[in-house]
Amino acid sequence: MTYNIFTAEHLPPSRISSALASSLSVEPNAVDVADFDGDQDDRNWDALALCDYSHVLGDVALNLDVFVQGAVSHQQSEPDFAARFAAAAQTVVLYPAEERLPSAYWLVTPSGLVTRARLLVSDGERPEYSIDAVEAVVPELSGVRVMQLPEIVREQHVPTPTTSEFMHAVDLLRKEQGSPLDPALVDEAGSPLYYSRVYLDEWEGMVRRMESGWQPAGRYPVELYGEALLARDRLEQLMGQLVRPVADLLRNSVGQIDDGFKMRTAPDDTWAAEAGVSRSLTDLGECGWWWRRKPLVLPWAKN
Repeated sequence: MTYNIFTAEHLPPSRISSALASSLSVEPNAVDVADFDGDQDDRNWDALALCDYSHVLGDVALNLDVFVQGAVSHQQSEPDFAARFAAAAQTVVLYPAEERLPSAYWLVTPSGLVTRARLLVSDGERPEYSIDAVEAVVPELSGVRVMQLPEIVREQHVPTPTTSEFMHAVDLLRKEQGSPLDPALVDEAGSPLYYSRVYLDEWEGMVRRMESGWQPAGRYPVELYGEALLARDRLEQLMGQLVRPVADLLRNSVGQIDDGFKMRTAPDDTWAAEAGVSRSLTDLGECGWWWRRKPLVLPWAKN
């Protein structure tokens, strides 16, 4: 098993070794710790746990690469290991999140607080790391801003059955038509049908989150809410550009999602300016009705 973590503090090798032994429930002499850039001749390559550490610049101090032999009976998950190590070493620990984003990390404190973190790295021969934002207040990092990370929300999959039904209906049209294929039924990058699918999925995804009480976090960034309204703008344009019967299918699908949106929102002409989204009060009078409604409970007010 391998683990890759950052620590917020500079830890001497003895403290790293002791924390590893405690975290992995092994004897201290079964742990080998060494500077990645140092002398490797005296390493105990048969140790149950091997750790290479590197000094880094910025808001984190050390990068630890830990390899645990299969002989260690309890192979912990990375979240469990990070939490145990943070408590044992009494330092904040960051470890990579599951999303495919270089900046996406989990952060755990010695007291056991776990939250999302955005860890940025600079370009250069010696990169510098900065903890740009976290999703909960971390007492040890009082200067770091607290906010919901929109890039994480974007990565979280939300089922969009209405969009799937729309595309299934389009597939049936293709089968009925045969060859040659009507350009209106071509789903490739840049085509009207492609954009219809993308924007319908975005609009439905936001409304489905609203219907679930903004799960899984119970919050939702206002900038993503605004992006979903922009997607609804584009759907309105596409419904006027597509030929029948594709336009009719899209109009029916959008209508179903709109109904769910109306049920969970209330009329409001000022929310956009108050929340700081791109639309101005003047713009609201000229755009779709969906811009003049706001959620019954504002999810970004909880950030």
